[in-house]
Amino acid sequence: MKKIRLLVTIIIFLFLTTFAFAAEALKISFIDVGDGDAILIQTPNQNTLIDAGGLLYGQKLSEYLKENNAVKLNYLIITHPHLDHMGGAFFIVPELPIGEIFDNGQDLDDNEDIYRWYKKLIRRRANYHTLKAGDSLSMDGVSLGVFWPKQPNQHKSFNANSLAIMLKYKKFKCLFTGDFNQLGEKELLPEGLDLKANLLKVAHHGYFDATSSAFLDAVSPQIAVISVDADNLRGAPSEVTLKQLNERRVKVYRTDKNGNIVVTVQENGQFLINTQR
Repeated sequence: MKKIRLLVTIIIFLFLTTFAFAAEALKISFIDVGDGDAILIQTPNQNTLIDAGGLLYGQKLSEYLKENNAVKLNYLIITHPHLDHMGGAFFIVPELPIGEIFDNGQDLDDNEDIYRWYKKLIRRRANYHTLKAGDSLSMDGVSLGVFWPKQPNQHKSFNANSLAIMLKYKKFKCLFTGDFNQLGEKELLPEGLDLKANLLKVAHHGYFDATSSAFLDAVSPQIAVISVDADNLRGAPSEVTLKQLNERRVKVYRTDKNGNIVVTVQENGQFLINTQR
């Protein structure tokens, strides 16, 4: 009888362990960093951070990473060097081991202190690289394919040069857009790439200058995440963007209303979304 009980216990343990692994085969956390972006991608063995929020939320970002066992980053990707996307790097880069660091290679003005400091912090490291369209990274069966830009400094606009990255895992796809705006969209759409994704990280915090109707139709997301500060001064997200999402019956999550937004993807491609206020 004891042997049977032991066997049943082992079977239950193995079942629960297997289920837990499947449920957490991929976890994407859209971290509430106010008026900025910070997205943590976790697989069983690797951690990637896309953008690092602004300076004001650097300490919060650092604490979130540690609380979620991201004490080492395999990849740090800065979509473009605007302060609300790279400011938190000044907190985490000195304190966390990081395998490789990437950005879009945007030219920076050495007369601006913040950009001189950014170059010292990021671009003078031996593990720094630029990303462009066609590049890809992988982590435990998850692929991160770069769609944009074709080359560094394709436009004068920092936002138009923002990295656009498609994550693929099994049947699940998520498009990260940084601050990619309509100027870039107009050049990307004719490329004929498969932009369809289950989840869209809405570009430029939902401002009116990004996420055109044509782009939304091409992506055709079920879920949209907007990273935005409730107290921002520029009226984000715009009513135009919200209306377009609503017309397409896209479920919208916002960090200003929902806090941290955590997407858990199972091995069969099904996904769940939880919010942490």
